[in-house]
Amino acid sequence: MRKLGSRMVKIGAAMVVGGMALSAPVQADQWNAVGWFGWFGVGKAMEVEKGHYYWTGEFSGSFQNDKGPGSLFHMSGVRCPAWNDLNFNTGKGSSGGYCIIRDANGDQATLVWSIPPGPVGKAPGTFTFLSGTGKYQGISGTYPFLGVTEVNWADGMATGYSTWNR
Repeated sequence: MRKLGSRMVKIGAAMVVGGMALSAPVQADQWNAVGWFGWFGVGKAMEVEKGHYYWTGEFSGSFQNDKGPGSLFHMSGVRCPAWNDLNFNTGKGSSGGYCIIRDANGDQATLVWSIPPGPVGKAPGTFTFLSGTGKYQGISGTYPFLGVTEVNWADGMATGYSTWNR
């Protein structure tokens, strides 16, 4: 009887802990910024073979959160040292790099991003938060984005945008 009572206490405690976990309120992902990042890409492109270019440089601009003022990263500056491997002969490319997002208060978040080999000009990718300061301390998670190049300038620059979490 004593073993049965001890076992019942353990089962009861497990049910209470499990019930608390299941009944705890679930918060929406606080780091899921939905919006778009308009960018200008400055760098150098090298033609590695006819129609195939390797670009290194920086995408920079600002992020517009769909929720507007007061929302995550809204109107924050974004700078992304990056690379692009673009083969216009095959219509395929890949790219990647890092981004530093800084708000007007100086708090910042850092992420790494990549677009796997796929179509040139408009392609899906993912980004993963690495670290943050101030209000972004503890930032984490991996999220989708769509990168779109609108114009490739003759001097190796480019303009475009990316949508985040849409």
